[in-house]
Amino acid sequence: MSADKASGSAGFSDTSSAASIKPDVSSETAVENVLEHSISRNGNWIGAVFNIMCISIGTGTMNLPAVVKRCGWFGIILFVLMAVIGWYVGVLFRRAMYSRPGKRISSFALVTREAFGAPGYWFATAITYLYCCGTVISWIIVSGTQITRLLGFAGVDFDKKISMTIIAVVMWIPFTALKTLKEITISSVFGVLTAMFTVIVLAVTSLQHKYTDSYHYPEFDSAPNHTFIIGAGIPSALASISFMYAGAVAFPHIEGNLRKPGQFGWMLFLSNTLVCGAYLLSSVTGYFAFGDQTVSPILNNLPNLAIVNAATILIIIHVVFAAPVMLVSANLELELALGVMPQVMGKKKEFFWRLLMRTFTMGVLLAVSIAIPYFGQVIDLVSAISTTVVFFMVPVICYVKLYGWRRIPRYELVLCALLVAIGGVACVWGLIDAIKSLRTAVKNGHG
Repeated sequence: MSADKASGSAGFSDTSSAASIKPDVSSETAVENVLEHSISRNGNWIGAVFNIMCISIGTGTMNLPAVVKRCGWFGIILFVLMAVIGWYVGVLFRRAMYSRPGKRISSFALVTREAFGAPGYWFATAITYLYCCGTVISWIIVSGTQITRLLGFAGVDFDKKISMTIIAVVMWIPFTALKTLKEITISSVFGVLTAMFTVIVLAVTSLQHKYTDSYHYPEFDSAPNHTFIIGAGIPSALASISFMYAGAVAFPHIEGNLRKPGQFGWMLFLSNTLVCGAYLLSSVTGYFAFGDQTVSPILNNLPNLAIVNAATILIIIHVVFAAPVMLVSANLELELALGVMPQVMGKKKEFFWRLLMRTFTMGVLLAVSIAIPYFGQVIDLVSAISTTVVFFMVPVICYVKLYGWRRIPRYELVLCALLVAIGGVACVWGLIDAIKSLRTAVKNGHG
C-alpha cells in the first residue's frame, strides 16, 4: 500500500518498544498492512451472519425480559426499531469506511482517526476496549454465578469466585491462541446454535411456569402486573437494547472477510432480523410470564428443571466460544495502537507482547467480575457508558464528517442528528439509572 494512501490513518514508530508511538508515514503503512493481513476475503455471507449473531445473541437475552419490565410492553417496539437502526447505522459506517477514493479504512478506530485525527483514534480505541471488555465481564459473571447455582442444586457448595476464575481461564485459551477474527468462524456457528437452543428453552419454560392461581413459581405474593408503557424507563431501556446490537466495532473485521463485500448491507439486515426474532421470543415470553416480578437473569425466575439446567450449561459454553470474537476485536485495536505488530517489533516480540497484553486483559476482567458480580447492573452500566456511543453516535458522526454533509440528503442529515440526540439522552439517563441500580445491588449484596 502506498504512503499517500496511508495518510490520515493511525501511525506508529518503527521501534521495538510497544510504548513508542510516533505518527510517521512508514509506520502508518505498517498498521494498515497488519489490518489488511488480518482479513482474508474468502469468507461467505453465512459465516458473517453467524459471527454477528454470535456477538449479539447470548447472555444478554437473559436480561431482556427485565428490560421490558423497565419500560413496559412498549419495549417490544423498541427492539424492532433498534434492529432497523442498527442495520442503518452499519450501512452508514461502511460508507464511512469507503469514503476515501481507492481506500478502505480498515477498523473502527481508524475511521474515527480519519475523521477527527489522533484524539478520535484514541477515543474510539478506548470505547471499543470498554465495550468489548464490559461485555465479557457480564459473561464471566453470569457463567460463574450459574455454575455455582447448578452445583447448588446438586448439593455442592461451590464458591462463585472459583467458578468465575475457571470460566476466565477457559476463555483465555482461545483468546491468546487465535490472533484474528478470520480464525474463529466455526466457534461462532457453535455459539449461535447453543444460544438459539437456550432462547427456545427459556421461552417455552417461562410459558409453562407462568403465574396462575393454582400453580406459580417462584412463590409470588400475587399475580404479576403488566404495563404497556413506562416512560421513565425508556432511555435506560434504549441503552440496554443498544448493548444487544452494538456490533459496529467488529463490522470492519467481519466485512473484511467477506468474499463479496457488497453483500454486507443485506447480510447485516438478515443478521439483525434473526437477532431481533430471538430477542422478541425471549423478552415477550419472559415478561408475559413474570411481569413486574421478572428478574435478571431470567433463569432465576425458573424452577430447577433438567431442560433449564441443560440450557444454562449451553449458554455457558456459548459465552466461552463468543468471548474470543469480542476480545480479539478489542485487543487487535489496542495492540495496533501500541505498535504490537510483526512489522514493528518482529514476530517473537510481537507474540510475547500480545500474549502478555491479552493475559493481563483477562486478569483484569476476572478481577472486576469478582469485585462487582451483578449481571444486570453491569450490562446496564456498560450499555450506558459505551454502547450508546458505539451504536448511536460515533458511526453516524464519522459518516457525516467523512462523507461530507453537503453530499448527504437533507432528510438523512435530520435522521442522523436525531440518532445522535437519542444516543446522548440514552447515555446520560441510562448512566444515572445504572449507577443507582448498581449502588442498590452493592448495598443489598445481590442484583
